[in-house]
Amino acid sequence: MAQLHFTAQASTKEMGKSDYVQVQFIIENAKEIGNVQTPDLSDFTIIEGPNQSTGMSITNGNMSQYKGIIFLLQPKRTGTLTIKPATATVDGQLMHSNAIQITVHNQAGQGNSKPPGLNPLTDPSWPTAEPPVDMDEVVRPGENVEDKIRRNFFVKVELSKTDCYLGEPIVATYKLYARLRSDSRVTRHPSLNGFSVYDMVDPSDDRVSVEKINGKNFSVHIIRKTQLIPLQPGDVTLDPMEIDNNIYFIRASDGSDKKPSQGMGGLLDRLFEPEINGTPFSQHIVLDTKPVTIHVKPLPDTGKPSDFNGAVGKYSIQASLDTKEVDTGDAANLSVIVKGSGNLPVINAPVVEWPQGMESYDVNSKENIDKTIAPLSGVKTYTYSFVAAKADKYIIPPVKLSYFDPSSRMYKTVETEPISIVVKNSKKKKHMDIAAVPVNGTTMDWTKYAWGGGALLLISGTIIYIRRQIKKNALLKAEIARQAAALEKAKMVSAVADPLRVSRDLMTSGDFTNFYTSINRTIWKAVSDKLQLHPSELNKLNIASGLRVRGWSDEEIIQLNSVLNECEMKLYTPEFSTTDMQRILNSAEEIFSKLGQV
Repeated sequence: MAQLHFTAQASTKEMGKSDYVQVQFIIENAKEIGNVQTPDLSDFTIIEGPNQSTGMSITNGNMSQYKGIIFLLQPKRTGTLTIKPATATVDGQLMHSNAIQITVHNQAGQGNSKPPGLNPLTDPSWPTAEPPVDMDEVVRPGENVEDKIRRNFFVKVELSKTDCYLGEPIVATYKLYARLRSDSRVTRHPSLNGFSVYDMVDPSDDRVSVEKINGKNFSVHIIRKTQLIPLQPGDVTLDPMEIDNNIYFIRASDGSDKKPSQGMGGLLDRLFEPEINGTPFSQHIVLDTKPVTIHVKPLPDTGKPSDFNGAVGKYSIQASLDTKEVDTGDAANLSVIVKGSGNLPVINAPVVEWPQGMESYDVNSKENIDKTIAPLSGVKTYTYSFVAAKADKYIIPPVKLSYFDPSSRMYKTVETEPISIVVKNSKKKKHMDIAAVPVNGTTMDWTKYAWGGGALLLISGTIIYIRRQIKKNALLKAEIARQAAALEKAKMVSAVADPLRVSRDLMTSGDFTNFYTSINRTIWKAVSDKLQLHPSELNKLNIASGLRVRGWSDEEIIQLNSVLNECEMKLYTPEFSTTDMQRILNSAEEIFSKLGQV
């Protein structure tokens, strides 16, 4: 059994008189909570509260649950203000929270300075920010479970548009709407045949939002959000996504409704105690999205440029050379940069009209594209390697890119400026013709001597080459031995200096499960050591408060929480990828770098 804890926490310990502070009273791992008494808050103006907070956290594989009440306060005076302990009867025993001291200055401090209407309580990265959704899990006499599920639990797919041009990106978002508590998992993903697919969100980042439907708030979980680039015209139907769910209910009996308590104490009791006593049970159900058809229109033939290669969106283009002069026979590089938004990943390299005497033999491309926004936006760079056979001044004509703009329904063409390059004769020494060399005014035929000398030179060169290779191999072996010794020494040093060394080794060896366990434990230990938290105080709420006091931003705390959550979820999934592991490792490195600055 997890241990009971009753703690009081403040979002800041130092603030200005005009700022706001969030104060929470948290009870962890309790079965029954009653007779909750909050301390005197007369030194503060209560802006909001009491509000209920419920949730759970997982630390090193151990799950704990908590309930709490939250106040948003504004100080009435400056100085050191003390919030005394709260009391409550928890599982039959009287418990006290800790006291809190807050220093209030005349100038703005580290409290929240937003006006109350912006709800400064909300912090989407931690479980305290439960969406304002009334769960409808109580099944009263006469109610039908299937009808309750149909009204309060469903999945659907939303499309940014159902009518588009070939190559025009559209966004498909799969959402789960819930006013019931459940364990849910995707059992079948849609195939999305006929599209290039680019996911916009990490599926393990379960960020909850709230949407109102028929006057009721629903918790909305984004299961998948992806950009689809159609590859062929015609009507394409998206396959259903299938989700397996265990939904949890409480079956109430007649007369189980509690009479409402009166006063502040009664309000606090009602925040903690369930309104209905009954028998818990679960219902299994499989949901899927309805098929959705997308009409993909072919690109018009009218006005289509002869050099059009499938680019759809809005783009610009520019070109540059890595050198202004080059010798004959030596390679130079032409870089063509395409910027814009649309189906950028599938655009082919623009055609370059090379001047006579120049020849291109290789084209490479690299891209820097933001796939989290729609349409896809970024830069794609094409590098053309080329050579010139003779010396001259060459003009590379403008490189053109034609694209179709869906917003104007027209083809457009952009082009680079022409670029000049000077090709000089090679500086390599020319070979002398030794077939006939004049001596003493006469001409001698050296051909037969040249053949004999060439043979001797060839034999001598071969011997010299072999000797050099033997020496080179010996030096190479010595260098390999030196590097191996240096690597072993570096590993010994990194064992102390690099807390993520074990995680790196696990990733290299392909030990996926232990990799995520190692990352999770290493981060928890580092944060615990940095904040000097007792093991009983080590939870995400205390970590968030401690890091904020030390100057961490909400974005940095969200990143920390995201890494911990993903490591925990990866322990329960059979699918792993090296890309995900490297991304998690990079995020962990950023977290340790930030911890080193605290």
